[in-house]
Amino acid sequence: MKARSWKRRFYGGLLGLLSLYLLWFGSLLLRHRPGRETPPGTPFPNEALGVYHVHTTFSDGRKSLEKVAAAASRQGLDFLILTDHGNPNRASLAGQGWKENVLVLAGSELSVSRGHLVALDFKIPERDFARNAEEAVLEVVAAGGFTVIAHPFSKTRWSWGGSAAFDGIEVVTADSMVRKNILRAIPYLPTLIFSPRIFLLKALDRPAQSLKKWDQLGAARAVYGYFSTDAHLAYKALFSYFGVHALLESPLARDFEQAKSQVFSALRRGSFYCAVDAARPAGGLSFWAEFRGGRFPMGSTISRNPSSRVEFRSQAPFPFPVQTRLLRNGEVIQSVEGTKIAFLSEKPGVYRLEIYLRGGSFLARDFPWIISNPIYIREAGS
Repeated sequence: MKARSWKRRFYGGLLGLLSLYLLWFGSLLLRHRPGRETPPGTPFPNEALGVYHVHTTFSDGRKSLEKVAAAASRQGLDFLILTDHGNPNRASLAGQGWKENVLVLAGSELSVSRGHLVALDFKIPERDFARNAEEAVLEVVAAGGFTVIAHPFSKTRWSWGGSAAFDGIEVVTADSMVRKNILRAIPYLPTLIFSPRIFLLKALDRPAQSLKKWDQLGAARAVYGYFSTDAHLAYKALFSYFGVHALLESPLARDFEQAKSQVFSALRRGSFYCAVDAARPAGGLSFWAEFRGGRFPMGSTISRNPSSRVEFRSQAPFPFPVQTRLLRNGEVIQSVEGTKIAFLSEKPGVYRLEIYLRGGSFLARDFPWIISNPIYIREAGS
């Protein structure tokens, strides 16, 4: 009798937990039903949407370049950047061009002494790049390219030190973040059937370590931040996960060489911001500094005398509640509801924006929906 009573209580409790889970999951279905989606921001005519860090069957990806390009096209992307492994990967580089109405660009993810380094926009060398990290950076630059540290705090971690003058850092890497947080996202596993974005969003937590390192690096030189997909499979879901919003100097050209130059030039000068577009599609963000009658967009470096004042401003046409924070050297110095920042400063430093969604989002409240690239204020002569 006691055994039967214990079993009844056990199965009754299990049924109660299942009922609570189904009620909770039902609320997710109601929140996701058609007509509930919030309209996106309005992108600029010169704003191109793409994804960075994609692998194909040229290295360890699961799909061919043609299928990857088709997936990007279905997600409405303007460009994608392949980063197949190799020192460099010549086959991947040869595959660049317009495919499925998507600008396909390619770099290579180099295996070097300190970790993995993405090389972009370089002339294909006659011999492989060096395995030593510092030498590889110099060789990529000599070939006309620039470099980004891949997944610095996960997978193949970056060994800090040395004098390698890389140009960018991956602030968030989707593949690593999902692997790290997959257990916390398990309650949302059934959402993969009808909306994989919910599961992916719940696998995100604040990238505090990489944000801190990025701010520290910026104290010495301009280093630009990327949201990286590191896509090897599940391309459809990942291509709507993170977006790189490149702010071009003119609308994206149809000529391949011209379009390639437009996108890579924007990345080189830090004229782009990154967004978790799976939470809300972004578009139309402006962040700039005003100094001595000039307007300096994100990515700029301003050299000024100690007593000179710089005004930072931002705006965006987002039709939903957001909170915008202006940071200096990683510390919040102004926070506003909405997107209109106006802040005067006399201090040098690394100034950037973080924008957070407020209300009706599956994204964690402490995970930045958007990060801008910084504006660097340096003392003249430093």
